[in-house]
Amino acid sequence: MTTGMLAIMRLLWPLSFLLIPACATFPALDGTISDAARQAPYPTLTELPPFPAITASEDAALEARIDALQARADQLRQIDIGALQ
Repeated sequence: MTTGMLAIMRLLWPLSFLLIPACATFPALDGTISDAARQAPYPTLTELPPFPAITASEDAALEARIDALQARADQLRQIDIGALQ
C-alpha cells in the first residue's frame, strides 16, 4: 500500500463508526402511547438530599492531590518527546 492509501484508510476508519449504526432498524413509535398515558398528570418531583459538606481535612487532601498532579504534569511537560522516538 502506498502512503496516500494509508492516509485515506486512516481518515475513513472513524467514518465506519458513524455508518454502522445507520444500518439499524428503528421500531415504529407512532401510536405506542395510550390515551390514558397522554392524559396522566405529570409525576411529582422530589427534592434531592443536600450534598454533604466538605470538611477541612478533605479540602486539604484534595489540594495536596491537585498539587501532586500539577507537579507530575510539569515533569511530563519537560520530557522531550522527539528524543524518545
